[in-house]
Amino acid sequence: MVKCMTGNGSVVWLMFSILQALLAFTGVLPSEMAILQYILGGNSVGFFIIFLYFMFKKKPKGFLDSSYDQSERTVRTLDEAGKLIEVPQKSEGSFLERWASILWFIGLVSGFSIIF
Repeated sequence: MVKCMTGNGSVVWLMFSILQALLAFTGVLPSEMAILQYILGGNSVGFFIIFLYFMFKKKPKGFLDSSYDQSERTVRTLDEAGKLIEVPQKSEGSFLERWASILWFIGLVSGFSIIF
């Protein structure tokens, strides 16, 4: 089960974390449910830590590392036996991709700052 969570399944933990943080920290719940707010706040932090664990397990350099996990670009060459083989080339992330990730993160943080 832990192996399969290193893929896109780790995003589920992020969604749980964000949902519970919104319920806990935005004042949506009435004041009579203060205990529930504390529980949801603690769970949101815990789910975010689980998300970070699985994200860094998949991409040790962080989410801005734009290298692909699977080979999408290959070069066909001949091996010693004369057979045609495909050798994967590691593709490099583009400059635009890094800036798009940074702008997305800034938009996310500024959006949350408006809510709080």
